[in-house]
Amino acid sequence: MMAYTVADNDAVNSTANAATPSQKRDVYVTGFGKFGDILENPTTFLAKKLEEHHKVTESHVLEVSAEACVEALADMYARAEERGRPCIFLHFGVSAVACSVKLEQVGYNVADFRIPDERGYVAKDEVIHEGEPDNMTTEVPLEEMLMTLQAMHLGVSISTDPGRYICNYVYYRSLVWAKGQATKGHSRHLVLFVHVPEFRTLGFEDQMALASTIVDMVADL
Repeated sequence: MMAYTVADNDAVNSTANAATPSQKRDVYVTGFGKFGDILENPTTFLAKKLEEHHKVTESHVLEVSAEACVEALADMYARAEERGRPCIFLHFGVSAVACSVKLEQVGYNVADFRIPDERGYVAKDEVIHEGEPDNMTTEVPLEEMLMTLQAMHLGVSISTDPGRYICNYVYYRSLVWAKGQATKGHSRHLVLFVHVPEFRTLGFEDQMALASTIVDMVADL
C-alpha cells in the first residue's frame, strides 16, 4: 500500500493548478476515504497522486457521508463557477465487486444506502434532487474513451449501475449542477464517475495509469 495518509474527516485538496495552454477544460477530481469494510480506499491514493497531474485543477478526498459531500462539492462548484472555464468533475469511487475500471454512464435520483455513511446516516429510497429526472446520463463520449482504455486493460467497461450509495449520490448531484449551469448559459461542463476495484484485484500502478489517461482524455473534450 502506498504511504499516503489522509485525514478521515476532511476533504484534502491541492492548490488549484492553472490549465495547460492546450487544455480545453479544467479537471476537478475527487476520491473517497474509508467506509464500511473498506479501510484503505484505493481512490484515496489515486486522488492524492493525481494532485501531481499537470492537467488536474484540484483533487480532493471526500469523507464518505452525504453531509460532507454536499459541503465539499458546494465549495468546488463555487470555485469552478468563479473560474468561469469549461470543466469536468471527475469522480472516482471503489467497487468491491469490480474486476477492473468501470465508466459509469448514468446517475440516479435516489439514495438508498445499504450501510450507514461515515456520519451514521442511512438514506432509504430518498430522492436526491426534487424536481429533477429519475436519472441523468453523462455527456462524456464513453465509447470513444473505452477503446483507448481497453488497449491498456481489457477489462475496462461501461456500466449503467453506480449503486445507490454515496458514489451515485455524488454523481447525480454533479450531473444536476452541470445541467443547471447549462440552463444559465454558462460554459458547458461535463461529469463522469469512474469505479475502480480494490488494489488486490488491480494494482496501484495499473489503476494510476488508467486514471491518468482518463484525465488526459477528459481535459481535451
